[in-house]
Amino acid sequence: MTSIHLSGSSFLMPGNLAWRPLAEYGEVQVAPHGQWLQTLMNQGADAAAGTHIIIWLWEDLVPARTLQEWGRLAQDDQQLAVAAFVDALCQPLLQHLQRRPQDHLLVGACSHAPLCVYGTAPAVLAVLAVLARAFEQQMARLRLQQPGLDDLHLPLWLQQYGRQHCFDRRNLYLMSCPFSMAGLASLAQWILPLLQRLQQPAHKVLVLDCDNTLWGGVVGEDGVGGVLLGQDGMGRLYQAFQQAASHWHGQGIVLALCSKNLADDVWRLFDAHPGMVLTRAQIAAAEIGWEPKSQGLRRLAARLNVGLDSLVFWDDSELERAEVRANCPEVLVMTPPADLWSWPDALLTLPALCSRHQSRDDGLRQHSYQAQAEAEAVRRQLGDEHAFLRQLALQADWQPLSPGNQLRAEQLSQKTNQFNLSGRRYQAAELARLAAEGGDVWLAGLRDRFADHGMTALLVVRPLDEGRALLDTLAISCRVLGRGFEYWLLAQLASHLRAQGVSELVISLVATTRNQPARDFLASLPTRPITTPAGLLPLADEVFLSLDLSSLSLPFLEFYANE
Repeated sequence: MTSIHLSGSSFLMPGNLAWRPLAEYGEVQVAPHGQWLQTLMNQGADAAAGTHIIIWLWEDLVPARTLQEWGRLAQDDQQLAVAAFVDALCQPLLQHLQRRPQDHLLVGACSHAPLCVYGTAPAVLAVLAVLARAFEQQMARLRLQQPGLDDLHLPLWLQQYGRQHCFDRRNLYLMSCPFSMAGLASLAQWILPLLQRLQQPAHKVLVLDCDNTLWGGVVGEDGVGGVLLGQDGMGRLYQAFQQAASHWHGQGIVLALCSKNLADDVWRLFDAHPGMVLTRAQIAAAEIGWEPKSQGLRRLAARLNVGLDSLVFWDDSELERAEVRANCPEVLVMTPPADLWSWPDALLTLPALCSRHQSRDDGLRQHSYQAQAEAEAVRRQLGDEHAFLRQLALQADWQPLSPGNQLRAEQLSQKTNQFNLSGRRYQAAELARLAAEGGDVWLAGLRDRFADHGMTALLVVRPLDEGRALLDTLAISCRVLGRGFEYWLLAQLASHLRAQGVSELVISLVATTRNQPARDFLASLPTRPITTPAGLLPLADEVFLSLDLSSLSLPFLEFYANE
């Protein structure tokens, strides 16, 4: 089990029941009063990966005299002084991640009693705002360099729960802990979704019901003009719910519909109702009919070429939710809040959809899925696989790992299941370290006449003994399967390795219930099983296959424009 190290500038009450929910994600170790720096420094470089949660309070870190001195400076000098302080404060975080790239650091800062400690002078309070803003900006910059670093955004936590709820002066004076018991509990709940994102990749698809979910009422009975949407009261509520769904679309989440309805009624409302926020173009796929919704969800997953466990399902009906839970247990079925008025906020903050990083490729995902329907129509029309592939005008490229693409590399490692040979999961910093230590880490992209699918493949290759290399990871997004992309990738890799004097590729395979497409690919290659190469510590159920690169002949290459 991973370790969760909780530390900060104040006393955080080790053993307090408020921290118990964090134990779902690891063994929680709470540091003594103010020992955040010692906790970072005391870990050996080779210790198992862990998570550090660091909570800073400005009153502990910045003396009142210092803040007052900053308040007397000219604006430019003040910003320079504050920036220098924040930079020095964050240096140990960078140093730790450079030494231990396998770790994650969740760091936040806020103020618990600015008026009591710093006084009420407007200039001083203005400097405190400058300090908070400088910290937020510095964390955003550092996160680009170190993907293992995340901001807890504690000012937002304070805004949501309120200062009086979160802090207790009695605890401060009696125990040197400024937090109230309720504040500690709410802080733990605030941190939980961040821990979940570290260990459980975000879901890809949000599937929504229509009647009494996207609008109030039943369109088949009430008609387009009779549903509640966009008017005062409940109509505005449903409109806000659609705005929350539209927000997730903008974050790269694929939207789909699963509704018991007449399709014509649903699309007529999409097209004609002035209160609609969502548009047809934002819906990648829909299953609208009268069959059980579990069957519709299975068809949606097949059409989008994703696993059922990639779907999040939101439906107002308890009966429909129960049917899906019984027949599609892999789908994450949300239980909407009993208070209908809180639905928009609940959807907007849904942890299952939150991703630690956004990349350009997230924005391409919806177009890629929608293009699949166009491509499938052409495939059916032609009726010949080779003719279809020629029509696609496939263009592929690959590039080595770099600061600009390492977040996408992490996403592919963490989220890809169906075409993933070894199932290894890497963080961006770990991939960077592999590349720095002599391995090859590549990302590959694919375009066709219908869409730019973005970076959709990850390869990790590690050197073995002379003349041999290990294919540690080959992961390809399910969106681009069926185009021979895996053979193009292997051809590029073989050419690259042969130029380096490598004639044998050792392939790592861990068979799972999910990666049949990857195993089918391997079965098409002239490989032979071998024993574990010297110096490697195999995963459970890991096997190794040898592929001779000297006389390798691969199919599908003729369909790629750059071959």
